Parts: sequence; C-alpha cells; structure tokens
Amino acid sequence: MNISSGCIVEYNAKGSVPEIGAVLSNAAGTIRLLLLNGKETTIPEKKVLYSTKRAVIPTSDRERCKQLLIEANNKRNEAAAQINLEDLHELLAGEPKGYKFEEIAEFIFSKDDEDSVAAMLRKLSEDRIYFKSKNDLFAPVSDDELKQAIEQQNKKERAEKEEAELLEGLKNLSEGRVIPALNEHINSLKEYAACGAEAKLPKRLLNAIEKSDASVPVKMFRALVTAGVVGEDENLEIIRSRLPTVFSKEQIAEAQKICEAGLNTSVRKDLTALKAWAIDTPESKDRDDAFSFEYNNDGTAILWVHISDPAEVIKPDDLLDKEAKCRGTSVYMPDSRIHMLPDNLSENFLSLDEGTVRGALSFKMTFDNLCSLSDFEIFESIIQIEKATDYDTANTMLNDNEWLKAAYDFSQKLKQKRVENGAVIIPRQPEPEVKVRDGVITVEFRDRDSLCAGMISEFMIWTNHVAAEWFKKNEIPSLYRSQDGDENAKKEFKEDFDPLTFWQVLRTFRKTVVGTSAKKHFSLGVNSYTQVTSPLRRYSDLVLHRQIKNFIREKKNLYTEDELTQEVLISDISVGRAEDVMQRRERYFMLKYLKNERQKMSKQKKDLLLDGVVVDTSSNNEVTFYVDFLCGFRHCRKPDFDESPGRKVSVKVNQIDLYDGIIRFDLLPLES
Repeated sequence: MNISSGCIVEYNAKGSVPEIGAVLSNAAGTIRLLLLNGKETTIPEKKVLYSTKRAVIPTSDRERCKQLLIEANNKRNEAAAQINLEDLHELLAGEPKGYKFEEIAEFIFSKDDEDSVAAMLRKLSEDRIYFKSKNDLFAPVSDDELKQAIEQQNKKERAEKEEAELLEGLKNLSEGRVIPALNEHINSLKEYAACGAEAKLPKRLLNAIEKSDASVPVKMFRALVTAGVVGEDENLEIIRSRLPTVFSKEQIAEAQKICEAGLNTSVRKDLTALKAWAIDTPESKDRDDAFSFEYNNDGTAILWVHISDPAEVIKPDDLLDKEAKCRGTSVYMPDSRIHMLPDNLSENFLSLDEGTVRGALSFKMTFDNLCSLSDFEIFESIIQIEKATDYDTANTMLNDNEWLKAAYDFSQKLKQKRVENGAVIIPRQPEPEVKVRDGVITVEFRDRDSLCAGMISEFMIWTNHVAAEWFKKNEIPSLYRSQDGDENAKKEFKEDFDPLTFWQVLRTFRKTVVGTSAKKHFSLGVNSYTQVTSPLRRYSDLVLHRQIKNFIREKKNLYTEDELTQEVLISDISVGRAEDVMQRRERYFMLKYLKNERQKMSKQKKDLLLDGVVVDTSSNNEVTFYVDFLCGFRHCRKPDFDESPGRKVSVKVNQIDLYDGIIRFDLLPLES
C-alpha cells in the first residue's frame, strides 16, 4: 500500500473492529495519525488494514481534516449498517476458499467506492456468525457452524436482554418497586445483602448488581427495605449462616406419626405418684426438665430430675435425626425461635407441660444427712407434671409452699458442697434480656442465679455430674466436659457483683475441654461432668441419652468412643453456627434499643451515657471496661484522664451501625 499524507486508513487497534484515522505523515514505516477526537497517535505501517488510494484530506488545515474524517467515518458506519451478511453468506456458501474483504465488497459495491469497501472490512471484522477469518481472508462458515453460531448469538442476546431487565429491576427496587424481572431472584438479592461477595449468585444477576446503585451489600439491603421486600429488622445472620429455619413436609409428617403413635410405657418405671414440677423461663414452650424432691425419715434426701425423652422416638440416622444433627441445637432469639425438632414434638408431645403424662429419663440422686451423694440411679420412667411455671412466679411461691422452699434450701446445700470441692461461685449482675413483641424492643434485667433460677441450675449441674459418674461406674463410653484451673488464682468475692474481680478471675479460667476421659471441672467443683439435661434442644445430649437407654435395656453400648466423638463433632459445627446467630441477633436488638435511646437523647441535645468500670489498661492503645447496661466487657481508645483499673466512668455512646453490628464508645470522667 502506498500510504501518504492525507489518506484515510482503517487500522488494527486494540479491539477487533478497525478504527479510522487520517494520515498526517509516514516516515520509515511509522505512521502519524489524526483521530476522530482530534488527538494524534503513531502506529507501525503493518497495522494498517485498508487505505484510500490517494490523499483525500488536506492535512494542513487541522480542523478541516478532522471534519472530513468524521464525515468519512459516518459514511462508513451507514454503509456497514446496510450490509446483509446473511445474504452474502447464502451467496458464497459452498465456496470453501476465502476472500479478501475487497473481493466480497465487489459483490454489492463498486470497487471504486472506498468508503463502502472500508465498511465491508468493518462489518466482516465484527462478525462472529457468518464468516470466519484466517490470514486476512474471510470464508463463509459451514451450515453446522452457522447453526451453532446463531444459537450462541441468540443465547448471548437473551443474556444481554435478561441482564438489562435485571438492571432495570434493580433501579426500580431502589425506588421502592419490585418488577416481575426480579421476582425469581429475591432470595438471591437477600443473600447478596447479607453475604456480599460470598453470596452464590447467577453470573448475570451478579453482573447487573455490580452495574447498579445497589452494588454494595448494605445498599442492597436498604433497597430491599425500601421496596418492602424485607423489614428493617430482617435476620441477615440466618441468611449468612445458612441456618435451616423450616422443616420439610416429610419431616413434619414423620413427627406427626410419632405423636399419633403415642407413648410406649411397657419398659418404664411408673413415677406418676411423685410430685414433679417444671420451672423454666416465661417464654419456654419446650420444657425439657422437671424435678421431684423428698426427705426420708432418717434425714436423707432424694432428688429426682426428669429429662424429656426424645431418644425414645428419634432413632439414629432416621429422617428427624439427620435434621437434628444438621441443626445441632435449638436457636432462641429475641424475636423468634428455631427448634432442633419439629414444633409438634418440641412444644407438645415431648414437652413436660403442666398436667401431662410424659415419658422421661429420670435421674434419682440420694444424699445422706450431710448432703453428700450416697447413691444414684437412672430409669426410663413415666411422670406426671403437677406444676409448670416460670422462675419469677415460682419465686413468689417460695414462702407459702413448704415443699418448694425445702427443695430450694436443699439446692443451697448442694451449692455449698460444690464450693467445698473447689467450685468458683462468682456473683453475677442481673443480665439484660432483650425481647421483641410487635416490633417493640424491651430490655429487662433478670438475675439468672436468683432463687428458683439458681435452684434449677444447681439441680442440672448435679444431674450432669451424676450422669458422668454413671457412665464412669458402668465403663460406658461417653463424652465428658472438663476444665483445668489454678487453685491459687481463686479470690474471695464480695457479696455484690464486682466487675474488676470478675474480669481478673475470668482471665484465669481455662477453656472447657470435651473428651472421652472423666476429669474434674474446675469452676463447677465436680470431679466429673457431662451434659444430658437438654436433649430436646441439644443434639449431643440426645446422643448420650441413646447411650444410656441402650445400656439400660441391652446392657451394651450403642456407640464407641470414636463414634460418639464423630457424632458430636459433626453437630458441634452446627452448634457453633447457631450460637453465633443467637449472640448476633441479641446484639442487634440491643444495639437498636440503644440507637433509639440515643436518638431520644439527641432531641434533648444530650449524650447517651452508660455506667462503666475500667478493668484493664495493659494495652498500649486500648482500655477494657465493663458496661453495666450491656453486662459485658468492651474496648475503646484510652481516654486522656486517669483510667486505672477499678475506676468508675461514664460511657458515652458515639456511633451505632446496625448493619455491621458496630458500637463505638468514649470514656468520660464520672463527674461529667
């Protein structure tokens, strides 16, 4: 090609479609071009694909040159739009040889029409259906290749159309509307709002999201709220954790069959004559423990603890067992609950409700007149619940109910026995209990160790201890919970809660370890310990119930140590996930409550201040403090005043981010 100044060329740029330029100079194979935007560039001559045969633009007049270049480009685009490659393919089909684009152009244009020839180059270069190129030649594709190419093109166009519709849908979503294009993607959008980049989304949907105004997860969440798809309190933690929230129709049907079959009493000891009470939280609908108590004439005492018996009906590896193992535990949140077993089992057939006759696993503990454990037995039993109530109500009955008062007094003796054996009893401040009813958040403070709550807790500790001793005595594989501790680290506690002492002692505690050997639990003050008191709510307890029941009936083990470990390890993954959801959900509503309070204070031009106590200043940059209202330890940057441990401070709430679950504080001198 003779490429001189003033020629218009089509050259190979970065994309597949040629670009246009006007030649300003050509020196030693390096061409200087004027582009459509008025800028210049240089290219090697070998990149030129087509050139006019002569100079057609006066390069001396830059503006005129640019104008003529634009006009030529427009002509070529118009000509390209008129080219029907389908007709050209039909005309040339069956000819295996390739053609130069100039030759193909001659079929419909004059060879002297340089703009039209350049248009053909452009059209063929962008074509992905009718022609294929090799060595600067274009050949019509075969019929099979054409069919496949058209299918691919149609697929691409459908994808582009869907993405465009999705993008339009996301725009509408941000404006408060949900159009049909988004209907099938709502769950995916929720997942993106919760999980962001970790969400598993269809590629086209993800592409649309990335191009939309809701490309950031928090913006997506706000868009969903605006459109009414989710409420502002949507539980994103459940989505993030992929926690199962409903039971399948098959699982519900299986549970119903169990309820209809009723209770098998043939192998159970009849304990219906015993006075049995179930005391739990006011919200509890799945009561899994009850107790009986009596003094003998010789001063000895018998404590019975009756535990619900789901192991009777939930068999290893059956439909409901697999689901329970997957869930690991029941989940209790301020605004909802998710049971480990279907509701008609958890809240009905297996729940120890007032006036009901239920199957149970009963732990009989006999104590001598010095309150030392002298004997214990475990039975499969039938019990009748005389009274089912909550802690607060039971507390009001203590003075008037001699039997209940005797049981409570006995629980205090049991606690003292543990103290004598090294138990660490730390006074605890009443803890906040967050509740949500009809969208209204309330925070109530409950003393979890007070009176009947402490009594039931004590009975459960001894039941778990006795179960561990029973496993050990009968040489039955079990899973034990143990804790090492430093006897020298123990402190004398004040009668009232002391955050500084609590913090100091807490840091000396070792982590509880789960293993197959019975060892001492340091802080509980018992020589062996396991967990069997919540088989309705905790899968590991259900597994150990099976082990107990199988030995009672068959005098042999159901699980080996390795099998027990494997069963519980699988469920513990789910338990950790569930516990994280519970903690985060309670934290969410506590933060929302504080945010609402902060807004109220802001209207009065006041700060939201909480009471606190500094407990640790060992970090160079942070101070650790205890916040009374939150009943927990928090961190913030060190203040500019004396922050020595034990000092009382005002805790100023600065910022609360509900989506990220962040709260930021400043510490102020108490006098301010």
